[in-house]
Amino acid sequence: MLQAFAPDITPAPAGRRQTGPVFPHPDQAPAAFMPTQLYAFEASPLLLFGLLLLGGLASGEISRRAFGLPRTTGFVLFGVLIGNSGLRWIDPYILDAAQFFIYPGIGLILFELGHHFPLTGRRIDRRLVLLSLAETSTVFATITTLMYLLGFGLAGGLFAAAIAASTSPAITIATTRDSGADGPFTRRLFGLVALNGCVAFAAVSVILPMLAASGTTELTPGYATAAGHVLLSVLLGAGLALTACAAARRLGPQVEHQHLMLLGLIVVGTGLPLTLEMSPLLTLLTFGIGTRIADRHKAVLAIRISSDARVFLVVTFVLAGAALEIGLLAEYAATATAYALTRFGARWAALHLMGRRLGITARESRFTAIGLLPMSSVALVLLGDAGPLEGGVGPALSGTLMGAIVLMQLIGPLCTQAALIAAGEARLGGIPAARHPADGAPSR
Repeated sequence: MLQAFAPDITPAPAGRRQTGPVFPHPDQAPAAFMPTQLYAFEASPLLLFGLLLLGGLASGEISRRAFGLPRTTGFVLFGVLIGNSGLRWIDPYILDAAQFFIYPGIGLILFELGHHFPLTGRRIDRRLVLLSLAETSTVFATITTLMYLLGFGLAGGLFAAAIAASTSPAITIATTRDSGADGPFTRRLFGLVALNGCVAFAAVSVILPMLAASGTTELTPGYATAAGHVLLSVLLGAGLALTACAAARRLGPQVEHQHLMLLGLIVVGTGLPLTLEMSPLLTLLTFGIGTRIADRHKAVLAIRISSDARVFLVVTFVLAGAALEIGLLAEYAATATAYALTRFGARWAALHLMGRRLGITARESRFTAIGLLPMSSVALVLLGDAGPLEGGVGPALSGTLMGAIVLMQLIGPLCTQAALIAAGEARLGGIPAARHPADGAPSR
């Protein structure tokens, strides 16, 4: 029965988002994505979940204790081992039920990221906004130009740039937690990951109609729908935040009840956008940031939902690793490497130039750019959003982006860990459980 979960791949009308598998479907992917054998392993989704969880946890501990690598690296490598690039025990492309594993994990981590967003008083720090705008606009301009020159067209370039603007929140938080990192640099990293995510999620929603129009830049009815989806996502997130704050004041300091309330709202914030054929990413991130801003009375307890998130995130990382096609690194090595290097260079240059005006040292800017390198499950979700659209992203562009994701998923945790260590905020020994950046503004 894994075959029973094979998704419907009928193309959706232009401009309309079709809910389907999180990962790109092989029909919209390069030939290297296509399975070469039947995946005959029969198991219930619950058994599969348990096996992936236990295998991922064991691999993470081996990675940490035996090699000093982030646990996230172990999760991903275990997925690579059992996935399409290894033993082929699981095919994530036909596992439509994987959405049940992936979206809750991403939802929990996005809320956690937003809820721990650094503020100055009750406001978002102006310097963070300027840094995010500088680096995302530079990434958009350089990546769009690069991909256009490589022959992917304007729509393809913009889509690739939107994915490049994002940083994996799951890898950032997991690596930060494993390193016990805390301090001004860590808070700045958290803030930029959150703001960049808002830009990337909104941009992908607006750019998808261009892909649905087969790469043309003509205005289509889909743009109005896309803009409406972005606005509705923000409003849903804000509504969930206000609901959480009001419910927390009613419940009072009851940890268990607040815990269940937040989990329920996160699940609703995940399921409602999917029901409306929207991406839940922007809703969930807005929910977390909105709760952080709106909780003036600090009624929402500092509940650590990291244990809940970790259960799903382990499986999410394993599935993300299973989705990777290592062969793409060879097949699309030139374009994927150019994409990855341009993404890093543009981000580093923007942070350096804007950081000088804001009193941030060149050294801190360099480490921040390194810390923002990871791409993982969120990038796969964004890429998968374009898969069901008529026209899609094309085999070459899909292969290039997947090749870059493979590279950044494998080395991303190492880069973030190295940046935290270089910034002097990582504590590799005795890692405290569920440690998060404290409130406060990022320092200069």
